[in-house]
Amino acid sequence: MLGLKLHNYTIGHEIALIRQGNPLVTYSEKSFDELPKDAKRLALVMAVNVCCKKNRVSQWLMGIRSHSVPLNGTIATIREYLTVGSQDLPTTRMPRQQGVPFHYFGGPELARLLNYVTATHWKMIDAHFGGSPLNFPFGLAKMLYSAHLESEGSIWIVNEKDEWRKQPKKDGTPESTAPAKISIGDEAVKDFQAAVAAANRKN
Repeated sequence: MLGLKLHNYTIGHEIALIRQGNPLVTYSEKSFDELPKDAKRLALVMAVNVCCKKNRVSQWLMGIRSHSVPLNGTIATIREYLTVGSQDLPTTRMPRQQGVPFHYFGGPELARLLNYVTATHWKMIDAHFGGSPLNFPFGLAKMLYSAHLESEGSIWIVNEKDEWRKQPKKDGTPESTAPAKISIGDEAVKDFQAAVAAANRKN
């Protein structure tokens, strides 16, 4: 990427870029695009200094400062790197429970992730990430934490049936409900056999 070797994007990288006030992570894409070119170049240089393995950095920095490295293409590449490294599992709306109003998480995401990986995945941290939770891949931490929250009933992650409901019907409108009947055990076997028999009769 960019002719450079970038680290896997980690929790520590995210914290470092936020502490910089780097607009690549603190601004929306639209707001970043409105910055002057010199500010964009500075943001790129600061991000590369944090996330790169330092191989050929000086050559790349000379290119970006001398304008020989294409700015827009470099921004798009760095954005893709940050997006891929920050991916989480998609969630879906949970139904309200009587007397239990929905409340968004109040604690900062990075603090929750650090607490979670430190308490739950310390063996992985010791074995693969140099003993520091700051080296834990950011996207992996988000996905593991989301899976943990779902197992506790705190969130719902989009599943196959949710995706099925989004598929358009013959009239072009999305499905609003799942199949009416879900059978299990012996009942499921009978239903399957009946479906096979019906399909054979059609043929």
